[in-house]
Amino acid sequence: MRLKTLSRLRCVILGHDIQSDKTPFAPKSRQRCRCGKETLFEDKRQSRVGHILSCFFFGHDYLRVGERDGHAEFICKNCGHPLLFEERSSRYASKSTFHKAVSFACIVLGHKIHQVSRRNGITEYACHCGHSFLLSQPGLSTYRHPLACVVRGHYIRFVERRGFLSEFGCHVCGHTFCFDGSRGG
Repeated sequence: MRLKTLSRLRCVILGHDIQSDKTPFAPKSRQRCRCGKETLFEDKRQSRVGHILSCFFFGHDYLRVGERDGHAEFICKNCGHPLLFEERSSRYASKSTFHKAVSFACIVLGHKIHQVSRRNGITEYACHCGHSFLLSQPGLSTYRHPLACVVRGHYIRFVERRGFLSEFGCHVCGHTFCFDGSRGG
């Protein structure tokens, strides 16, 4: 009982837990947070999800999931964080798996972004560090995470299904997350 109460308090302050059970993209199969609430909805409902601090401080473990728009796409096996690297210029693009620390320089100074594609009326951008964003503003070259998301976590909604991936995006900052959608919901 006490653990459940602490979990609920953590969720109110930091956002719901979407950390996987070490199976690639597992949160889709485990749609409930430790507090008992559902977290991922493939409709218009929103969830507030917290940062996975183990990934933030110790790095992400990425697995290549495909290529699109001249970019290699990777997803963190632990938290669903995606990366996009230009196939012709990135040292990561040819890898199938890798461990990568968070780019603190980009967090502090801002991401130097380029346009990847237009999807669903939204511009998708990627930084040289791999971080991708779905933003309504076209023509951006630099982007900083809003302080609201840094402090409170992300307010995510379903974006679309792409093959076996269910993509969710933060409607505040454009940060995306991808989870295994093949197991249903």
